[in-house]
Amino acid sequence: MRSREVPFILEHGQTVGRLIYEKMASLPERLYGAGAGSNYQAQGLKLSKHFL
Repeated sequence: MRSREVPFILEHGQTVGRLIYEKMASLPERLYGAGAGSNYQAQGLKLSKHFL
């Protein structure tokens, strides 16, 4: 997240984002990005480049 040089303050408990997961009605016929050399396939857990 960038403030684009506009100062702001995050307060304790303030919501900065929200993810909503919904159950799929059925299994997909093909995975997102499959066959396109997508970086979304076979991902593992790792730290963001900002923490390295």
